[in-house]
Amino acid sequence: MPTAHPAVRSQYGTAPPGERPGGGYGEPRVPGALGEVLLSLRAPPWYVDQVPLFLTRLVHRLSGTQAAVLLAMAVLSIVVGAVLFSLAEHVSFGIGLYWAFTTATTVGYGDVTPHNTIGRVIAVGEMVTAIPLFAGVFAVITATATSKQLGRLLGMERALPKQPYTLIFGGHSLVARVVLDLRERAVPVVLVQDSSDAAGHIPEGVHLISGDPASESVIARSQPHRAKEALLATSNDSQALIIAVILRKLAPELPLLAVVSSPDVATALHDLGVDRTLAVDELVGHALAKSMETPHAPDLLLQMLGNDRYRLSEIKVEARWHGQRLNTVRSEADQLVLGAVVSGKVALGVEEDPILGADDWLLILAV
Repeated sequence: MPTAHPAVRSQYGTAPPGERPGGGYGEPRVPGALGEVLLSLRAPPWYVDQVPLFLTRLVHRLSGTQAAVLLAMAVLSIVVGAVLFSLAEHVSFGIGLYWAFTTATTVGYGDVTPHNTIGRVIAVGEMVTAIPLFAGVFAVITATATSKQLGRLLGMERALPKQPYTLIFGGHSLVARVVLDLRERAVPVVLVQDSSDAAGHIPEGVHLISGDPASESVIARSQPHRAKEALLATSNDSQALIIAVILRKLAPELPLLAVVSSPDVATALHDLGVDRTLAVDELVGHALAKSMETPHAPDLLLQMLGNDRYRLSEIKVEARWHGQRLNTVRSEADQLVLGAVVSGKVALGVEEDPILGADDWLLILAV
């Protein structure tokens, strides 16, 4: 089963200036920011109580590419109409083009008009094609400007934070809980969502970028090179794959955590360099099955992950424990050692008691 691997490490740990967080022996690296909240599935009120921004949602469904297609079709209809009109009315192409433009823009001076049946049929065709196409182009431009202004007025667009932030892409049902928990820890969050997924009320400190999260231009607006980590939590797995490819192009060193439904997609993401993946459906399924056998197992997980008094952390194996087995270190440590990350894999010390080395990490439950 794909897991948050290796052990959902975060960059929030404290470290001396100039040193990477968690880089020294015994310094905590906290997976609590993203890793601790993914099992909490309660949807907060701000995510459910949405403002009906129907105009914003409608406009964002028309991308710039579609507007360009409308414009190209309008220009094509003018050129074709000009050619046909010039042939039918026995005038020059220039006069035909002039007539087509005045007709398409609804100016209609009347100095050039059709004088035969074929010309009138061509004129009708020009009216029912070019005029609606041009009107559609202008409508998209106007509505886009209006939606941006509405976004500013309603808090849908906010400036990016100055300090390194956590990037979240997509509108998965888990996003609401993750965002709320991160804000409770005062973690700066930049949320990239399609307007159809975006909530009307965004918690204070969350910076929303409204647009297609799988669009390279939208992702570039989030400035991923300034982020300290990113969560891919889209409503479909194909979007997660696209976002991962784009992020690897724009910010190759950005740590990524992906939430997907299919274990096969989790494997594909791992091949793309996303070494931390979580197959939510499989995880929840196993949790439910285990709760049938052990009714208090979910309560135990929530106590560890959802309690503000406890924090699941990773610390580098100290030099004095190099070459010792996990259970020996567990008995000597001052804190509760849940397991270890040995050679990139999580070990609990139940079936096997691994020997710890300099490159390994301890998973501890700290107060």
